Amino acid sequence: MKTCRYGVISWPLARGLGVVVAMLAAAGAAAAERSRPNVLLICVDDLRPELGCYGCEHIKSPNIDRLAREGRRFTRHYVEVAVCGPSRCSLLTGRRIHDSWDVWGPARKLAREPERPVSFAHQFRRAGYRTVSIGKVSHEPGGTMPPEYETHQVPFSWDVATGPTGPWKTPWAAFFGYAGGSAYNAVIRWVKDQPPRLPFEGADVPDEGYPDALNAKLAIEQLRDLAKRDGPFLLAVGFFKPHLPHNAPKKYWDLYDSEEVGMAEFGRAPENVDPAISLHNSFEPTTHYHWPSGPGVFSREEAVRQRRAYFACVSYTDAQIGRVLDEYRRLGLDESTIVVLWSDHGWHLGDYGIFGKATNFEVATRSPLIVKVPDMPQPGEPAEGLAETVDVYPTLADLCGLTPPEGLAGTSLRPMVEDPSHPGKDAARSFFRRGQYDGNALRTDRYRLVEWRHRRTGNVAQVELYDHQADPGETRNVAVEKPEVVEKLLGML
Repeated sequence: MKTCRYGVISWPLARGLGVVVAMLAAAGAAAAERSRPNVLLICVDDLRPELGCYGCEHIKSPNIDRLAREGRRFTRHYVEVAVCGPSRCSLLTGRRIHDSWDVWGPARKLAREPERPVSFAHQFRRAGYRTVSIGKVSHEPGGTMPPEYETHQVPFSWDVATGPTGPWKTPWAAFFGYAGGSAYNAVIRWVKDQPPRLPFEGADVPDEGYPDALNAKLAIEQLRDLAKRDGPFLLAVGFFKPHLPHNAPKKYWDLYDSEEVGMAEFGRAPENVDPAISLHNSFEPTTHYHWPSGPGVFSREEAVRQRRAYFACVSYTDAQIGRVLDEYRRLGLDESTIVVLWSDHGWHLGDYGIFGKATNFEVATRSPLIVKVPDMPQPGEPAEGLAETVDVYPTLADLCGLTPPEGLAGTSLRPMVEDPSHPGKDAARSFFRRGQYDGNALRTDRYRLVEWRHRRTGNVAQVELYDHQADPGETRNVAVEKPEVVEKLLGML
């Protein structure tokens, strides 16, 4: 056998060292994989920042409030589109999504896994994470496609995508579930043939009488299983409430007195706007469900009742989130797990006289975002800078030591996680399409600009400008009064 002399390595020795190097590289990769933090992603449907930790003392949300004290609460986080499907797609892909409800369709038809990850869950899975999705994380409850519920909506991404159904029997029925196993929504074909129901319910049942308690139970079971495994995990848990129907056990309704619930602070259309372009007729609660008063009609009594129902659902969901977080702490996962709480958009609760999402106003496009990282500096200090949902993908990749694909629309929020005084980004963008108009919105530190264009002609139908320094409730369009600001922001848009 030749020996190594004068820096020349014999082939047998070289082969031996090559094996050693490969083994060390594999061991290093395995060690890096084990050392990466876990991720617990909590998605909440239709949750506006109506929470104690966001300054709403009338709301009972002790568990989310505790998470905010332990982590970083982003006070000005904005979604891409104020409806469920596109917003969740922008979360998972880091892309700007306008109006497509199923961008996953082409990916599901691929014969082979693409080189570019279709979602951050796909990238994490490739990096050795065990990935589990429970409840509504993408648009489909349970993450699978009806009616067979066998095909993943987001392909190549989840080792497990599921949702407990209990007496409701299917994921969509659970999502629109009423007590006792019934379900209803007039426009969702998987449940619309059942007897019509009002968009709220407060049955005197235990937490398990509605589906989100089942989502929490399954999440706890998964946490226990994942804690025993080698390697990191990504567990995404999607809670249904406070999405319509506003159904929650009676004990959560009892937390709120109708006299104290009251009405929205500003209950009419903003000055100097065409409501036909900027607003809607509360179509979701009053046409997707049985509504005796007729489409878009809310008496004061009905408005207060719907607000109370929404608040009850927030507290019910907070209780389920608390169960999951209590187990994560009991298992000691708080020392090795990043927690993100996110909602897909806000919700009008009588603001401007409407109920629902689907606008370009602050009320619809702003939603909660809380990030907790083990041993993070200054826990509990809020981040006041602007942030967007498209930033979540690059943030998680950054915090977990992964390199996201090029071309993502967002940027990592890690600087804001590590330093709450970081200014954030210059602007946040949102989009909504209504009828024949496309509305593009830009939120800067001080202003919100919305430009509505006719889709066919391209002509500008309306421009809105709201000065948050003088009018944080967006009650008066001042575009005509500040043309120089409009021109500057249109250039940015």
